[in-house]
Amino acid sequence: MLKENKMKKAKKIILVFLIMFALFFVYTEIMIYSYLKDYGYGFKELPQATLVYFHLSDGFTVDTTEHGSIFIGAHDYIYDEVFLWGGYIKSDGMGMSTYYNRLGNENTSGSDLGVLSTNDWCHWFRVYEIHGSKKIEDF
Repeated sequence: MLKENKMKKAKKIILVFLIMFALFFVYTEIMIYSYLKDYGYGFKELPQATLVYFHLSDGFTVDTTEHGSIFIGAHDYIYDEVFLWGGYIKSDGMGMSTYYNRLGNENTSGSDLGVLSTNDWCHWFRVYEIHGSKKIEDF
């Protein structure tokens, strides 16, 4: 009898935990989606933006332009390590702009890659623009 009561309590605790986790996840999805809509994106970007928020992805490209690409990345993430793996090292940083040179390139008068982040603060993600021929997936 005592063992059955403990099993019932354990099941209730697990059920409450699962319900709380589900509510947290649904709330997170709703908030990310509302901010995506504010930035002009939609439901299509929601799964990838969720992965970015939970730091399971470095980011994903949402648009390419003649000057480079636009990607959604983590709002508080410094991409120096990601670009280092891709063969680029930080050469300069100024405000919301960061510049990178290829490893071994000692050219200090210019940069091989520029990354500009939006000034709009968003807890869930941030929109970045890479000036150059690369996309975030290339790193």
